[in-house]
Amino acid sequence: MELWNLWWPVGLVVLADVFYQVCARRLSTLKSPLAALGMTYLVSACLCALLFEILIPGGHIFHEIWPPHPAALMVGLAITGLEVGSIFMYRAGWPMNIGFLVYTALAIVVLLMVGHFMYGESLRPLQHVGIILAAAGMFLIVR
Repeated sequence: MELWNLWWPVGLVVLADVFYQVCARRLSTLKSPLAALGMTYLVSACLCALLFEILIPGGHIFHEIWPPHPAALMVGLAITGLEVGSIFMYRAGWPMNIGFLVYTALAIVVLLMVGHFMYGESLRPLQHVGIILAAAGMFLIVR
């Protein structure tokens, strides 16, 4: 059961991300993708409220969200940046299979550095090789 608890969230993220990328590409062709993005946040808020009620019976959602935690506010800003960036990346003409790889590889490299400098996580020599390979891969992908 422990293995299931480890991997089901990964599967959910992969499936949701594939679905997200396909839909974000479609949103990028709309006249006003930001209006459609606002609708996605309404759907997400309703789904989160429903899941809260199902997973935490007897819980009080307003006690949980007020006052808002600064990290929750920052995640909201980050999600907005991810989604607006993705939509406008596709609108600018990035192919889905290349655009996603480029920003994901760049994010991985930046997160390795953030983990090292902000949280004291080790940055092993093999990870340095990975950074170099990622940079070379980005060069080959975008050519």
